[in-house]
This record gives sequence, C-alpha cells and structure tokens, in this order.
Amino acid sequence: MADPQVQAAIQKAGKDALQDPAVQAQILATVQEKFPAAATAAKDKIKEWANDPEVQKQAYKMAGVAADAAWRSVSEVSNLIEQGPAGVRVLAFFGGLGALVKSIMVLFGLLNPIDASLHLALYVVHGYQAIFSITTMLFEAKPEWIEQIPGLNSYQDMLLEKAKFLSEVLGRGLFCGFQGTLWLCFASLSSLDTLALGVWFMLMATFHISMHFGIMPQEVAAKFRSAREMVTTSAAGSRE
Repeated sequence: MADPQVQAAIQKAGKDALQDPAVQAQILATVQEKFPAAATAAKDKIKEWANDPEVQKQAYKMAGVAADAAWRSVSEVSNLIEQGPAGVRVLAFFGGLGALVKSIMVLFGLLNPIDASLHLALYVVHGYQAIFSITTMLFEAKPEWIEQIPGLNSYQDMLLEKAKFLSEVLGRGLFCGFQGTLWLCFASLSSLDTLALGVWFMLMATFHISMHFGIMPQEVAAKFRSAREMVTTSAAGSRE
C-alpha cells in the first residue's frame, strides 16, 4: 500500500478503492514487480544465517535437545524392558491399548453405512483388531484387575479354555506377531500411527518369543544401552 502507484490508484478510485478492478490490477502488478527482489533478499539472508557461527551453534543446540529427548524415550522403554517379563507386560498392555484406540477411531470414522459398504474389508478387519487388542490387554493386565469386571473375566476364562496358547509367552508372542503383520498391512508414510503400532507389536512378539527360548529382556536392554553409548560417542566425536 506504500507504493506511490498503488496510493495514486486508491485516491483516484475513492472509498471503494479495494473493490475497483484498476486498483486490484495495480496492486497485483506491484507485488509481481517487487516480489523477486524480496525473494532474492530472503535467499541472501538465509545464506548469511547458514554461515553465521552463532546460528550454527544454536542449530547444534536444538539438535542436541531433540536427540536427548529421543534418547530419553528410548531409555524409558529400556528401563521397562530391564524389569524382565513384568516390564514387557506393561509395554504390551499399552500397545494393546493404543491398538484399541486406533481401531475405535477407524470404526467410528466408518459409521456412515455408505462408507462402511465401500470399505467393508477395512471395517471388518479393524473390528477384529479391536477384539484382538482387548485380548492382548486381558492377558497382560494384573489378574485382580480383570476379576473386578465380570464380563471380561468370563471372556478370559473362555479364552483360557479354548485358546490355551495365550497363557504361554510363546503363544502370546505369536499372537502379537500376527497383530503386527495386520497393522503393517495398512501402514504407510501417511499413516505413521499405524506403522508405529505394527512395529511395536512385532517388537513385543520378539520379546515374548525370546523369553520362551530363555533370552531374557534384560539382555535386550543391555544391547540398547551399548547401542546408545556407541551413538553418543560417535556424535560427540563429530561435534569436536
């Protein structure tokens, strides 16, 4: 608006200047004329920032904060794994909870009969996944929690009679692996939560099956720690 040509056009058009085609054309022409210069200035400024030691220092600092946050998350998972079977049960329980929430979100998104008919396979599979996730949570939760809910207690008793493999770590590991493959079938870069669930269940499957063969989670946690130390040492060396 500070451009003399634009101001002249506005004064000529009067109070309804912005609705006047001539004023709009003048504004557009001015923007087109001045934008390349602004773009060039911005490009030069970015180059200046990129070569500024202070900016580089701040960038490294922010990258370090992000890396520390990521490693803290890994450490929290590692701490649970170090608790042995009890820690893995907690991780598997929350994996089942996340899967249940995701399945419910998908099912509610397809409540429209037309959507459900167009995506019938998706609707049915996520219905199964909701049941599977509840089943996972039942066998990873504390028994006293389940006993307080009559319906869930009866369902678990039925599973213990008809699907005894779920009472063993190998059976639960294979069950987690099956759920992981289902989630990975729907995973994509545009659905990272589904991808995360698939990877999480495959990780839980690995832990359960490893425990069946005598490989305790503490050994896996030790591998996590050594990997973290290697990455931390490498990052410190590159900064120096």
